[in-house]
Amino acid sequence: MKVFLFVVSLTFILSACSGREVSSPAFTGSPYFDPDRLDKDEILHLPTGTLISREELYSLLQSSEIVYFGEGHDNIYDHRVELELIKEFWRRRAGQLAVGLEMLAAVNQDQIDQWLAGKLEDEDFLRLFAADWGLDDFVYYREIFSFIKDQQIPLRALNISRREKMAYMGGGGTPSQGSLHEKLSGIDDIYQEEALRAMFAGHAEGRGDLEIFMRIHQLWENTMAENIVNWLKSPAGEGKTLLVLSGAFHVAHGYGLPRRVFQRLRRPYAIVLTHTPSDLVENERRTMEVDFPGLPLYLGDFIWCVPYRNLKDVQARLGVGLRETPSGLEITKLEDDGAAAANGLLPGDLIVAVEGRESREVFTLKMLLLNKVKGDTIDLRIVRDGVEKVLAVRL
Repeated sequence: MKVFLFVVSLTFILSACSGREVSSPAFTGSPYFDPDRLDKDEILHLPTGTLISREELYSLLQSSEIVYFGEGHDNIYDHRVELELIKEFWRRRAGQLAVGLEMLAAVNQDQIDQWLAGKLEDEDFLRLFAADWGLDDFVYYREIFSFIKDQQIPLRALNISRREKMAYMGGGGTPSQGSLHEKLSGIDDIYQEEALRAMFAGHAEGRGDLEIFMRIHQLWENTMAENIVNWLKSPAGEGKTLLVLSGAFHVAHGYGLPRRVFQRLRRPYAIVLTHTPSDLVENERRTMEVDFPGLPLYLGDFIWCVPYRNLKDVQARLGVGLRETPSGLEITKLEDDGAAAANGLLPGDLIVAVEGRESREVFTLKMLLLNKVKGDTIDLRIVRDGVEKVLAVRL
């Protein structure tokens, strides 16, 4: 069966096969209502199969101190729901809401606080996001970050940094002493293990080290769980509602973050996920083949039916390989059908400025491309054979 690459959605989880340890009936959807029958923006209470309104959803969520929202990272409609949830919680509980993000590394919390306070430039915040999540994906979260900053909503970074993860992997998956070792002494869960084994087998056909893959996942989730718990127990978190935005796999079935957090801190929570029936898919998804196990667990508490669309067909790309030099960005290769080749750029050209701004970092070029879509133009000042010229490149 096909599922989304790097995105675990309801479609992925509802596709049930028998698993090694799992022999009970699978309650992954709703025993009363097939989620594929949902229409756009309908909301389903999974345990009872009851359709509810937005107003009923928000009212029901008020009793939860933690609301986990499982997103598809590359679905614009998932992020629109997230923004609506944030706005609605803020309207109802102004001053009592905080947002926790998988996409930000906890080691950067002080800098994130400075950004919220207006003491760190947006570009510097963008660098933090890019370092641990990837610059191209920032467009999916831009409106969310803008609203959070405008309203001064506390923003909690939950994850380990890419550097920490790579350091662990570089050590062959051997935990060091101290906090890292503690984060790897996690909560065993046979159902999540089954799901991870299936995902590993489907991703890159299972090449690599399964044990390291599973331990990295454990490190990732235990870190996020600890950061959630520590903040809720802190004076700043007292009486607050924490809306956690993460990939769906980390919250679906409750065996990821919800269970790890609840084992550490008994607080009421709810899980909200999205689902996209096939007739609401608007452009091509990234997919991989996974035989996902059936699990005797409800998927969550609520699912919200949304269309699916990523930004791949509108995001601006130059279509070049680049090498950073002290003088600028040297073009090392061109994509045959890319914008750079179509506009006369050549290997060896040196990009010295983008939109009038000196550019010696790939980051600068990619950051400025975030404000463009296909069909826009971007001004590049280049040096070719010692001669400087400005090109208006149509993307």
